[in-house]
This record gives sequence, structure tokens and C-alpha cells, in this order.
Amino acid sequence: MRDHGRIDSVLLGAVILICLFGLIMVYTSSVIWAVRDGHSETFFLRSQTGKFLLGMALLFPLSRLPYRWLSGPVARWLTVAAFLAMTLALTPWFSSSFNGTKRGVLGLQPAEFARISLVLFLAYFVSKTESTGDRRWRALLIPLGVTLGFALLAKLQPNLSSAVLMVALGVGVLFVSGQSFLRLGLALLPVVVAILAALKPYQLERIRGFLDHKGGTSNLQWQVEQSLIALGSGGAMGRGIGQGLQKFCYLPYSFSDFILGMVGEETGFVGVLILFTLFAVVLFRGLRIARHCPDTFGQVLALGLTLNLALNFILHSVVGMGLGPVTGVPLPFVSHGGSSLLANLLAIGLLLSISRSAEPRAEVREPAWSR
Repeated sequence: MRDHGRIDSVLLGAVILICLFGLIMVYTSSVIWAVRDGHSETFFLRSQTGKFLLGMALLFPLSRLPYRWLSGPVARWLTVAAFLAMTLALTPWFSSSFNGTKRGVLGLQPAEFARISLVLFLAYFVSKTESTGDRRWRALLIPLGVTLGFALLAKLQPNLSSAVLMVALGVGVLFVSGQSFLRLGLALLPVVVAILAALKPYQLERIRGFLDHKGGTSNLQWQVEQSLIALGSGGAMGRGIGQGLQKFCYLPYSFSDFILGMVGEETGFVGVLILFTLFAVVLFRGLRIARHCPDTFGQVLALGLTLNLALNFILHSVVGMGLGPVTGVPLPFVSHGGSSLLANLLAIGLLLSISRSAEPRAEVREPAWSR
């Protein structure tokens, strides 16, 4: 097995293009909101640019790091550190609050980074149990317990969307790693019932607002309606960069949670199609890296990191198109949000590290998750 091959330049190029496009969209969709709040026109752009440069500065050395160093004790300690960070974010001494959700030190959201730690732990645990041939309930309950622990901490922030993403990510990784759907379903059934029973009134309102398509006056329905107006008014080619109207305080969070609407309004169907194509390239290259990795740890790690990006991309798109309940999930690499951008660039760095160990097709053994 080799650790000194070339990184996946196609993946890196696609990610950089999406990030640069995201910087343009963050600027054009945030100018009005920044001025309204008493900031300069470039307030959100400068914040996002700083996180992008920091993320790229971390991505390149991480891509040169042999990913196998992250297995074993490192994966366990990173999991413990992520648990600690999310726990401290619930305390008044090590946290701040934004829109009712707790943030950790430096205003970062630890849940964004905890998902990477979760994937690392699952990859380590799956590779360990495969090497020992352990297929008992223990091989399911321990990783599932860690997943639900992270989800519970996210729910307490409260951040239901992050909790749901945690569960979906953990279950997805375990399923493709060989756990049966029946066993996963039996283990998760009481958890699903508990989550539904613990939903807060505003969370139930989001679900009711999605199910009731007859309209209404709630802020959530207003957001979705304005997002759809933005997407539809862009037509085929869009109004032009900087020419959108929904950013004039019609579409709340037009530069973050609903930035897809602004992409549709200013660049049209063609712009959205190009953006989606670039995301498809990123996800395909991530799956390709997993397919050609020579060891189980790298395979599951690459698959989990790719799945995390896919879940965020799909959930943001579904909400922006009015096809699901409103959530606060950013569009990877595009939406304003330093935690999301940093975490996703770190994930790409790990994927690039794994890509350097890819073997020629004739030497690749069948991945554990495809058997």
C-alpha cells in the first residue's frame, strides 16, 4: 500500500470552484443585510473569506498526512474531544448563543466538527471489528451508542437538524459497512419514538407548516415561499449577479440557510445546474476514492465523509425547494458559516489524503461496504 501518490486534483478543483462561487454569492446576497445591521457591505464576505483561507491553509497539510495515523488511539481521543466540545457548548461559561442555538468557543459550532470525529470513530470501529470477525450485537450497539450520544448533545443545543444528520450519518455508515437493515431498524425504533415525543412546539410547527401547503402567515411559510419565488424568478439565465431582488430583506437568511434561492434568482436554472454538477463531481470522486482505497479504515472513512457532504447538500436543497420542513442546514462550501466551511474543507483534506493511497484498479480488493 502506498501513501505517496498524487492527490485527486479533480476533487480539489471542483471544491475550489464551488468555494469561489460561494464567496461571490455570499457577498451579493448579504450586502443589504449587512448594511441594515450597521456593518460594512463586505462584513459577511470578509468573514467567509477568512474562514476559506484558513480552511485551505489546513487542507493542504492535512492532504499530505497519512490518513492511517488517524486510526486507533487518535480516533478515540478525537471522539472524546468532540464529546467534550459539544458538552462545553451547553454550559454558559464556554458558549454563546445565536438564533437560540448554542455555539462553542470562538463562535464555532462543534456539531459540524463532531460529525467528522464520528466518521473517524465509525471507520476505526468497523475496521477493527472486521479484522476480528465480530458480528455480534456489540458490533452494532457500541458505534450506534456513540452516534446517539452525539445526536443527543446536538438536540440539547437545541439543534434538531444536526441531531438528525448525526443519526442519518451513523446509520448510513453502519448500513453500508455490513449491518443489516432489520437490526438497525430494531435498534433505532425506540430512539425515533423518543425523538418524536421530545419535539419542541416550534419544531412541530415546522413539520405542520411543511405538511400544510394551503399557505399561511407564519415566518417559516414566508421563508419557503420567498425561496420559491427567488428560484422561479431567475428563469433560465437568471437576473444577473448582484441583480436579485429577494435579498432586499424579503428572503431571510438569503446568504446562509436559503442561499440556493439566491443562486437560482441571480444565475438561473443554468447556474443551479452547473452548481449541482460540481457537487455531483465532488460526491462521485469521494465514492471513487472509497472504492479504490486498499484498506477498510480508509474505505469507510472516505465513504462517511462523502455521505456527510451528500446529506448536507441534499437537505439544504430539499428545504430551499420547499420539499421538506425548514431546517438550518447550510449549503456546503457556499452558504455563509465559518464552522460549516472549515469542517467541510477539513473533510476534503482527509479525502485527498486517502486518494494518495489509491491502488491501481487491478490491485484493489473488493471494499467491505460493497460485498
